[in-house]
Amino acid sequence: MNVAVASRLAASPYARRLARERNLPLDALCGSGPGGRILAVDVLDFVPAQAPAELSAAGPAPSIAASSIAAFATSVALGALRELLATLESSGNVFDIDDILLRAAGSALGEISDATQLGEARVALELDKHQVVFAATMGMSLTSLRSMRLAAQADKRDDSQKPAALSVRLLPPGDIRPMMMPLLPGRAMRLTVSVGAAGDHAECLLTADAARVDEATSTAWLTALKSAVEHPLRLFV
Repeated sequence: MNVAVASRLAASPYARRLARERNLPLDALCGSGPGGRILAVDVLDFVPAQAPAELSAAGPAPSIAASSIAAFATSVALGALRELLATLESSGNVFDIDDILLRAAGSALGEISDATQLGEARVALELDKHQVVFAATMGMSLTSLRSMRLAAQADKRDDSQKPAALSVRLLPPGDIRPMMMPLLPGRAMRLTVSVGAAGDHAECLLTADAARVDEATSTAWLTALKSAVEHPLRLFV
């Protein structure tokens, strides 16, 4: 590929590195970012064209091999958070656990040392048949984050095609919790949160694409999230 052509193509630094490692020319990729900018997810999701004979012999290939999926779980105590939310509500400041999870997820992304491997460090909140993507949740106040979430839910905005490092799904309260959850397209990680029937704890399941996020990064992120939720005052600073 002509070097001058490659230099004109808009691509994130991480996407360029991935393309070099995979020997993929940038002009073979279709960018999903603003203005057609090539993102890491575009490189990772690229599937080279196959000849008909190859397709018939190999059959359809799964988007993510089962062997590349890793899962991590932890139980998070919600006592301190419930007390804090009740105190705030009595003074007219209402926040939901969705707001806390979004803020904690962004804060955890900011704490892990190798967040660059996740590409675009955004968080997607899974809603009913659509997603809302939030950027820079780690530096946003909870009041602003809540306002943005409510506005996005009201207009049913769907950001499923926007890049994000992970998605967050809050399940209805109950005693049944999942043991494994599939990753959503374009997401390197997925956090599923099941709040216990008593409301005093939550079971958190992190599913990760092991080909994109190593074990150390996954466990560090989940540990940081657990600490943030169990010590919620830090999320309001």
